[in-house]
Amino acid sequence: MVNEIDIAFALLRSSLENDGEHVTLNSELRTLSSHDWWHLFRLLQMNHVAALTADTMVQLDVPREVKIPWLAEQEKATSWYRYQQQIQQDIVNLLQKHGIETLVLKGTRTAQHYPQPELREFGDLDLYFYDRHDEADRIVQRHFGVDITNDINHHTKYNLRGVTVESHYHLLNHYHPRSNRTYEALLQQLLSEKEKLSTFNFQFSTFEVLFLLRHIACHFAASRITLRDLVDWTLTCKALDSQVDWSLVEKTVNDYGMTGFVSALNTIASNRLGVQLGSQKVEESKSQKNTLSPFHSSTLPLIEKDLVYGSPQSADHEREDLGRLFWKVRRHRANRWKQQLVFNDSSLSLLLSSLTAHTRNPRSILHKL
Repeated sequence: MVNEIDIAFALLRSSLENDGEHVTLNSELRTLSSHDWWHLFRLLQMNHVAALTADTMVQLDVPREVKIPWLAEQEKATSWYRYQQQIQQDIVNLLQKHGIETLVLKGTRTAQHYPQPELREFGDLDLYFYDRHDEADRIVQRHFGVDITNDINHHTKYNLRGVTVESHYHLLNHYHPRSNRTYEALLQQLLSEKEKLSTFNFQFSTFEVLFLLRHIACHFAASRITLRDLVDWTLTCKALDSQVDWSLVEKTVNDYGMTGFVSALNTIASNRLGVQLGSQKVEESKSQKNTLSPFHSSTLPLIEKDLVYGSPQSADHEREDLGRLFWKVRRHRANRWKQQLVFNDSSLSLLLSSLTAHTRNPRSILHKL
């Protein structure tokens, strides 16, 4: 029996290469039962890449009872993408009339780097309004009649015609970890040159890579990331390769203690998806040894397993009382190995900043992260 992780990565790589003939495990896939295929479909669905892999799937000998719902995921993703694009445009157009600029974070922006943008599955819209967040929220609330909540420390949230919108007043959570404050200052500096069009495109691409990296890293350390996040990172870096200041990216990665994490992501992208990423190429062009930290060889399979399956979850994570807080504390301890790959903050600092963030905003205890 072929390793399920190997199959997931093989299907993903073939889908990105748009060539079903490159599914290297083709002969072994013929041994899969209907139950095996169904379990694999569910696994890719939970990783938000079922729609992306559907075209490759149809070239394989997949039972009809699995093939039909798998193809349905593609149709659902396409319809949802177009619907969210319309909701996003309605918000952008409304605020533009009031002179408020909107920056789209992740989501539909990241989808632009996909071979077929509509196959990038996502849920929320993440929007940033520079220094006019409060005004933007008031205008949206007055015009659309939505209820706006604030259950986390760097954005408000509302539901507009079935789409959850996260309205960011900070790009990152300023309270956890503490290093996010200086990281955000760097991101803001990259955005501050938007009036200088000759340099802004270069700086904005660098911003996009650094923001996406920190967002993925924080999710990885707090909970988990999925195969979709790996594809986001891989395709964004690939698409923006010549437009990014990779020297600054690498310096930031080293300064903020993310070297092991980025090295792992880039290695997985290379080994599993066949894509060499920017920081690797920079070092090759300099004929120097890659300065991104080598990680212990046993860590890579652990990260791959965490990517595909996630960490074991307690039933308490669905609770909406203090039991959820205790579950988060246990999860924080269990994820210390991830925190060491992602942050240069001490373990004590991370614990205290997490508690401080929840104390400042108790409603964040019930947040999904």
